[in-house]
Amino acid sequence: MTSLADILRTAPLALAVIALGACGSNSDQPANDADSFAARIGSGEADPAPTPNPAATVAPTIATPIPGAAPGPFAPGTLTDPASANCGANLMGPFIGKLADQPTRVEIITALGRNDNLRFVPFGSIGTVNPDPTNPRLSIMLDAQNIIRDARCG
Repeated sequence: MTSLADILRTAPLALAVIALGACGSNSDQPANDADSFAARIGSGEADPAPTPNPAATVAPTIATPIPGAAPGPFAPGTLTDPASANCGANLMGPFIGKLADQPTRVEIITALGRNDNLRFVPFGSIGTVNPDPTNPRLSIMLDAQNIIRDARCG
């Protein structure tokens, strides 16, 4: 019969053999290579090449510019909007990029033919301005250097 001293002496060795046997014996863990990944997410084969969308059969039609709009991409209520004629924003094209000094402001009033319903909106006050394309007021938008950047109704 085995004595308690023999069991205590061989127990650490037995535990070490069991622990080492458990290391790496889990064959359920998938490998981390590309083939193993492909096998996990699909059939293991590469996906067939995607088919491109068919070619367009009808060329897109481009609308003719509406008379009264300033050149450039359309933005509602700005000088590129033909409806902006109700506030005069469509007349402000020559002033975009100019310094909003006193002589330029006089030229703007002359081009508009009026000085009522006109405001110059300084940089940073956009949060207090609600453009309304149907409003006859003209808002001249300025940047931080007092340069005219946009003209909007409302």
